[in-house]
Amino acid sequence: MAKWWSVLFGVVMLACLGLFIAAPFVTDEHGRAIWWLPLAVSTHAADVDRLFYIILGITGFFFILTEALLVVFMFQYAGRPGGQHALGAHPFEEKTSFLKRIFRPVSAVLHNQHRVELTWTFIPAVILLYIAFAQVSTWLEIKDKSRMPSIGGKQVPVQVEVSARQFEWRVRYPSSERLDKWLNNKSDKKTVDDFNSFARMPQQDDVHLVNEVHLWKEQTLLVQLRTIDVIHSFNIPSMRVKQDALPGKVIPVWFTPTRANTRYEEKEWRDGIDIETGKNDPGHYRWEIACAELCGWGHHRMIGRVYVHENRESFFRWLKQTEQKERQTAPQTEKIIAAR
Repeated sequence: MAKWWSVLFGVVMLACLGLFIAAPFVTDEHGRAIWWLPLAVSTHAADVDRLFYIILGITGFFFILTEALLVVFMFQYAGRPGGQHALGAHPFEEKTSFLKRIFRPVSAVLHNQHRVELTWTFIPAVILLYIAFAQVSTWLEIKDKSRMPSIGGKQVPVQVEVSARQFEWRVRYPSSERLDKWLNNKSDKKTVDDFNSFARMPQQDDVHLVNEVHLWKEQTLLVQLRTIDVIHSFNIPSMRVKQDALPGKVIPVWFTPTRANTRYEEKEWRDGIDIETGKNDPGHYRWEIACAELCGWGHHRMIGRVYVHENRESFFRWLKQTEQKERQTAPQTEKIIAAR
């Protein structure tokens, strides 16, 4: 009976392996993967995916190897009296010559505990060292504060503040006039100081939205991330962005989208559109902001969206419209708050 359990384990693992191999090739009518990684739409996404595949290849190889050995040993020694053997003995003396040839080099060194310990220490150490060096340049580029985009760099970023709270993302934008000064006056000291004070000093003409992050294609966005309650995690899978928001800290996050998904339709701004073809494709072009840290009972509904406009003109058109709406509704909101 025990042999049948090993067969069952082997069949299940083969089925899982088959599904895993097939997953990247299961696509929709546009040729995009359904069961695999989401569409990569930021400049650093390819480097992050490269690291993912490196680690997946290493861990996948050793997982398949160890699980295959587990199934083989379960089958060979199932219910066999005296199946245990002393270290140093060859486990397949009574088996086929094929198995003896495979396992003899391994079993021949098992009696030497020093060699075994050196082996299982040295091999993982080399692998971890390789992974460490392989990932350094990528993580420095997207996490190191010394490489954070600023007003004095090659490209002035659009800067916003994202304030996480149970259970939504509140986004604060500079006014269109203020942002225009940032983008056009790179060397002006007053403008530089104003840019650097954005995260610390909100202004009356700032624009506020909930669960919407807007920018435009090929434009870097600098997010000043904070939380007002518990730990949250700012996660945009399609941009390959993930950063925990920690109480008491403001953490910068930056990325640059490579595709647009937003345009003005029927008197509103809509995302989920393949701008290159003009087709609505929400399954691949609606890029969500998810909270990747369990933050309470409403964690599952803490979802925002990233709207990437086609160009700067489209973005500023949206920003000015939003700015105007907020100014129109602000007096009414203040009256409601005062009445309470």
